[in-house]
Amino acid sequence: MCEVVCNSTAMIFDRDEFVQRNMGDLDLSRKVAALFITSAPEYAGSIRLALADRDTIALCQSAHKLKGASANLSLPSLSDSARIIESFTETGELEKATEMLTVLEHRLAQAIERLESELMSPQGRECP
Repeated sequence: MCEVVCNSTAMIFDRDEFVQRNMGDLDLSRKVAALFITSAPEYAGSIRLALADRDTIALCQSAHKLKGASANLSLPSLSDSARIIESFTETGELEKATEMLTVLEHRLAQAIERLESELMSPQGRECP
C-alpha cells in the first residue's frame, strides 16, 4: 500500500494557504508550525500505541486529532492519511489501518521537513 500512496503526487504543504490562515502573519505561522513539529512524535506515538493495543477508541481519537491538526497547518496529504486510518478504524479494518501507518509516518516526516524548510529555515523567512 505504501508504494502506491507514498509515491502519489499529493500536496505535502500549502505554505501560502497556511500563512493566509494565520492572517498573513509569518511569525505566527512559524510559532504554530514549531508547536506542531514539537508535538509530531506524540501524534505518531499515540496512533502506533493504539494500533498495538488494538484500542479502536484511542486510535480513532488519535487519528482524528492528527487529521484536524494537519488540516489546520495546510498539510493535505498528512491529513488525508490520518483520515484514512480513522475511516478504517470506524469500519473495524485494523489490519488496513496498520498497513496505513507506514504511509502516515512517511507523510509526517515529509510534512515536518517541508515545514522546517519553508517556514523555519533562513530561506523560508522571506515574505510570501
